[in-house]
Amino acid sequence: MKAVVMGGGIAGLVAAHVLSESHDVVVLERDELTDEPEYRAGVPQGRHTHGLLVRGGELLEELFPGLRDELVRAGAVLADAGDMQILNPLGWLAKTHLGMPLLSLSRPLLETSIRRRVRAEIVSGVHVTGLSLRDGKVDGVLTRDGRVDADLVVDASGRSSKLPAWLAAAGITTPEPEVVDSGTGYATRIYTAPQDFPVVYAESLSAPDLPRGVAAMRIEGDRLMVTAQGALGDHPPRELDGFQEFLDSLRVPISEKLADAEPLTPVYLFARTASRRNAFEDVADWPGGLVAVGDAVCAFNPVYGQGITVATMEALLFRRHKDFSAQGCRAFQRKVARTSRAPWAMSSNADRSWSETRKGGVLGWYLKKWQAGIVLDPDLFRRFVRVVHMVASPATLLNPVVFRRLARCSRQGPRPGRRPAGSTPR
Repeated sequence: MKAVVMGGGIAGLVAAHVLSESHDVVVLERDELTDEPEYRAGVPQGRHTHGLLVRGGELLEELFPGLRDELVRAGAVLADAGDMQILNPLGWLAKTHLGMPLLSLSRPLLETSIRRRVRAEIVSGVHVTGLSLRDGKVDGVLTRDGRVDADLVVDASGRSSKLPAWLAAAGITTPEPEVVDSGTGYATRIYTAPQDFPVVYAESLSAPDLPRGVAAMRIEGDRLMVTAQGALGDHPPRELDGFQEFLDSLRVPISEKLADAEPLTPVYLFARTASRRNAFEDVADWPGGLVAVGDAVCAFNPVYGQGITVATMEALLFRRHKDFSAQGCRAFQRKVARTSRAPWAMSSNADRSWSETRKGGVLGWYLKKWQAGIVLDPDLFRRFVRVVHMVASPATLLNPVVFRRLARCSRQGPRPGRRPAGSTPR
């Protein structure tokens, strides 16, 4: 059985690796690939901070034993997830040791290290132009140079996927995607890492009053990747003085901490952050021999760092799913939809808060309680981080013990307001 995976990003690589347990797999990637960690056009967000969630790190280690140690030897920084220094609207998040390993590294290092370990043929510089369908089944892909036959085609081509258009050309209509756009844009610059700089140092955006933030992460090569973030179109500029002024405007003293750091790159921009979910599971006449995973199905705002983890969870579905008839492929898409449901709800609801009035609403009220809770209560911080990193279910935040602790935090403060520029975490 032959499988063709469209897209050589992380979603395509992990899917190909799992499929190789039962198929002969070819990965077709549009970009020209090398053996070295390099930024590439097909991953424009690759120049910006990438959060590898703890759950994602665990799953990648399961698929590629020894990967974590390999990445650390290559310069990735290993820390505890509880050591993050993050300022939310009400203060610095409570710090406590969690025993959850967190890797801080660049996207190119992670992707290249995975690609070297994938058990599949990877062909770069291939432009896929469409699908080959016969009798209600996909039997290959069309490329600029001809066609590639396949018993199974996997679309892992990411945000740029043309799958809805290709299906429409075959008379198969897909639902309009659900789109949630917070109008967020990024600007990133890499610096030499000051010796005492934390592994992760950030100020989170918060609707409706704090549309600016920053995420700074240590990466390989003793470097620091600094990504300024702005919602509702309040984007940091590419121009150097403007970028610095944006950093100066933040509540965290990031400019102070970068005073002796040497800039190593220009400023790079990225603003394609709208979350987009395709309900492929609802297409009644979905063809056999075709499935889609990763951002081709559900693309998250990258600020939440969910994409790599969700794509890896979806890839693992191939281990138990062997029916790729029309009915079987549709069943697979239902599994993909279930896998992304909880992370989609968390991130899309957060992004909707920029455009929808939630004052007085139950969700808005509850989120404000949590903003205070994770500042004042280390146990609530631990529970929250476990959910954010997809180690625990969101349901664990909805129980009587949590409600009592949140109520206690609400009674003792803190109150929102701007903090002095020199403020530091506890």
